[in-house]
Amino acid sequence: MKIEPVKTQPSFGYSNILKTEWQKGRLKSVKYGFYGDLLTKGTVSLEHLQPASKGGKTTLSNLVLASKNKNQLRGNADISLCADKTTVLNYLMQFVGVKTKHFNGNSYIKSIIKTLQILGINL
Repeated sequence: MKIEPVKTQPSFGYSNILKTEWQKGRLKSVKYGFYGDLLTKGTVSLEHLQPASKGGKTTLSNLVLASKNKNQLRGNADISLCADKTTVLNYLMQFVGVKTKHFNGNSYIKSIIKTLQILGINL
């Protein structure tokens, strides 16, 4: 039996209200991911600020939107090595005043800032 490497992209199949609301077009102001990457329905993924492999939870306060490519490039590297203040602030500003039945952008911003502070990133 011959074993060959898998030639597909890794799965980023996590589901969360953030991604669901974005995919349904309810977060119209959100065009760019956490790393400044343009988001499309085919490329959007959920990125853990603290990687799951390092104890990070799949909760809204630990998740941001990013393209699958940027998500894969980061892997489980420390977020402080991959995020710059300007890009992070631009990402968060897209959520100011956004409110749907299931999502509150202002609360989301506060929770992400708190998580980033815990991870040593002060904005």
